[in-house]
Amino acid sequence: MSFLYKSFRFLTILSLLSIIGFSAHAKSPFQTREEEPDQYVKAGLVADKTTVQGGETLRVGLVFNIYPGWHVYWKNPGDSGTSPEINWTLPPGFSVSELEFPMPLKLPFGPLTNYGHENIVVFLQNLSIPKDVFQQPFTLNAKVNLLVCHDICVPETHDVSLLLNGNADDAKKSIDYAETLLPVHKDWSAKFYEEGENFVIEGQLDDPSLLSDVKKIILFPEDWGAVDNAADASFELTDNEFTIKQKRGERDLAEISSLPVVIGYIDATKQRKAFHFIANPDEKALASAAAPENTTPAEENFGLWQALLFALFGGLILNLMPCVFPVLSMKALSLVNLNSKEEKKARGYGISYTLGILASFSIIGGALLALKAGGEQIGWGFQLQNPVIIILLTYLVFIIGLNLSGLFEFSGRFANIGGKLAAQSGNRGAFFTGVLATLVATPCTAPFMGAAMGYALTQPTYVSMLVFLSLGLGLALPYLALCFIPALRSRLPKPGHWMETFRQFLAFPMFITTAWLIWVLSQQIAPFDILCVLIGLVAIVFFIWLLRVIPAKGFGKAVSVLLLVATGIFIVALPFLPKKHGFDINAFGVDTEQNWDNFSTNTLDDLLKKTDDPVFVNMTAAWCITCKVNDKIALSTDGAKALFKEKNIQYLKGDWTNQNPEITKYLNDFNRQGVPLYVYYGARNKETGERPKPIVLPQILTAGLVEDTITNNP
Repeated sequence: MSFLYKSFRFLTILSLLSIIGFSAHAKSPFQTREEEPDQYVKAGLVADKTTVQGGETLRVGLVFNIYPGWHVYWKNPGDSGTSPEINWTLPPGFSVSELEFPMPLKLPFGPLTNYGHENIVVFLQNLSIPKDVFQQPFTLNAKVNLLVCHDICVPETHDVSLLLNGNADDAKKSIDYAETLLPVHKDWSAKFYEEGENFVIEGQLDDPSLLSDVKKIILFPEDWGAVDNAADASFELTDNEFTIKQKRGERDLAEISSLPVVIGYIDATKQRKAFHFIANPDEKALASAAAPENTTPAEENFGLWQALLFALFGGLILNLMPCVFPVLSMKALSLVNLNSKEEKKARGYGISYTLGILASFSIIGGALLALKAGGEQIGWGFQLQNPVIIILLTYLVFIIGLNLSGLFEFSGRFANIGGKLAAQSGNRGAFFTGVLATLVATPCTAPFMGAAMGYALTQPTYVSMLVFLSLGLGLALPYLALCFIPALRSRLPKPGHWMETFRQFLAFPMFITTAWLIWVLSQQIAPFDILCVLIGLVAIVFFIWLLRVIPAKGFGKAVSVLLLVATGIFIVALPFLPKKHGFDINAFGVDTEQNWDNFSTNTLDDLLKKTDDPVFVNMTAAWCITCKVNDKIALSTDGAKALFKEKNIQYLKGDWTNQNPEITKYLNDFNRQGVPLYVYYGARNKETGERPKPIVLPQILTAGLVEDTITNNP
């Protein structure tokens, strides 16, 4: 019996091999190869019939015979790679369907996992023939583009053809066998959603017996990013309802309108089987997963009156913020000198100050509501998301600090250049002081404000504006109270030298605010732009100093005006020069995330001939899985960056994602057909003036290997 079993097993395997074209005597393009080939895939076309008539539809197979140990990719390649494609050259009236892929294999590589095929794989298509087809022999041609990978990845192009109505043999058995390897499509009702860190599919089978004995499945989504490809899937079946869970991927599931998936499993006869179905998003579950946690009872009961009260308290507290308190104190000091007979003037100041604040809050609130109505996802403080506004606000706060410190006064020639609006006396000065208080308050957020603003931005426009105005009223209230209540003013200290000292002290909160605004700015713009802003602050001080030393009349006055215009343009434009005029940030020694330069033959030649530094060349591609792993574990680590910097290594990276003749030639120079390729050129010998021979590193890197190569070959 053992002999009969082994004989039967041998004959079965031999039959399967012959079906897909591996008989020993057949001259097939898919024979096994023992020597290293020029190409790692042999590609060809077969059809279930080669004698055709008009109006027929053929089943065509694109067959890949893949070199041992290498693989090509499925329609969703996983963490890296690209799927094969076929481009037909067809006469008028002919058409083909999309490629149909058999169930793939999971191909782990380090921390990444891909989906692909090894050894022999057949992709099927339907070829529709027009009614007026040629009766004599004719050939259909196609071009196949693919990526084949092992330790390196090599793009290949193949010209394939199919002879019809000639002497070619039918390949019906091959096509029939390939059909059995395709996933069986099912119209199951299935929904997907996320649950914590998991991607979940729930569905109903049309036949509960289909998967009754299955304990483990492999999930293959046909679209990227839904799952963590390296994770395993769990499978549960209750009656005819199934649940599949796998750790979710990096993609926002709300982007996926529908998801074709394949589930693979091993049946009771140890055969690989697969089903294909469409899962649609469970909108309710996805919305629930994306929604914030349930609100507290206090938030549920939050209404208009609570919002107005919270906004009023928030505005009051804003007066204590380091950016607002100096402005309020400065204006309060102006009330010290008012006597009891000037009550009307004091009340006028209070009303004007309040109107300035309310007008400013109305403008800011109106702009916020208009932008939200236009679809912008913004909230209170939206203006601080714009670096230009932060830069201008930084300059404004800094100038106020200089004024409070006594470096200059808004009088005389400074008044004539337009800087006295907020400093002048009277109702106009009070109004613009209110505007100024609002401007410097925008970087600050006080307690109670968050809940009030959150409520305001979900309400109709008139309700939102009431909340904004209540916040402004809270900001204005302390000064308004001083202006309308003489008893409060009488509590203020008597005029004296202390007022000047206190005023100068108030400059320091403004300088602190300036420093904080620059820190905020550093989260939004490049380091060199920050340097430009700092230079702008120096320019402001320099301009003020010049105005103090240049005569105020005659030629000096003309110079003052020119200096004002020139400095103003310089201060406003300086932060934007790097982008508009092509400043090279690296030329100023500013460290950026990218520690490499783009490869070109000229760049490499210049480095090798004109410098003594070591040079490291990395040839990579976006679709190269080995490249991505090497980059992640050996070349982009903090240790590798520090080593390159310490040894002053010039790092060039060539991107072969798309065809690049320069990179192809460089690869050929090192007898390589694909990426990755890593070449290290040691430093020039100072005595001989010669460089050592370049070192080609292995295609699989480790951090230690890179360090040893550089350390032992300086």
